[in-house]
Amino acid sequence: MTSRKIFVLMAALALLAINSVAYAGIVDPVNSYATLGDGAPGGNGFILVAPGGAESFIIPNNWLIDVYLQDAATNPVEVISSDIWLDDPIVAWCAGGEIADSSTFAPDPGHTTFSGTPRGGVDGTQDCALITLDVVAVGNIIQDLPLAVCSPDLNADGHVTVADFGLFATSYGGISACADYNRSGGTVTVADFGAFAGYFNISDCP
Repeated sequence: MTSRKIFVLMAALALLAINSVAYAGIVDPVNSYATLGDGAPGGNGFILVAPGGAESFIIPNNWLIDVYLQDAATNPVEVISSDIWLDDPIVAWCAGGEIADSSTFAPDPGHTTFSGTPRGGVDGTQDCALITLDVVAVGNIIQDLPLAVCSPDLNADGHVTVADFGLFATSYGGISACADYNRSGGTVTVADFGAFAGYFNISDCP
């Protein structure tokens, strides 16, 4: 090998090393991902959210969202919990109602979950069947989850009041993914009314 080829090879290796160091500890959306509790990206399920907090995630059997953050070299990345959140334009979260359970520090570096009490509402004038929650870490979308969201707060104002009842009544007996709390194919029935009544006038963003 000529000295010129050796020089080019060494320069390339040096550049690779510099790039590896430069991106170490920075979330890489390509190498990071989230799962719906079954160990594989994707899946299907839904979350019932309410301003004062819903009972649990239902994905579909009280599963949770696992999040794995890695850099360009697939090393785990440490991020504080408030920099990991869920997002969709139809969902209106209460403050802190959509952040991860914990930071991704040791002893479980690069990993966190969403499993707690999701707090918020939805814009019931939109089609909640179109919701696909983005898992976002430090501003990077790392996964788009096919995860439906419904809520008794149907005007997304942080309260469950008579205004929401009006929207619910309009949907009753028809099809509304936003108000189908028992996931019966979108049909809003007496079972959904019972679920709505459980939050009426007692569920507010903290």
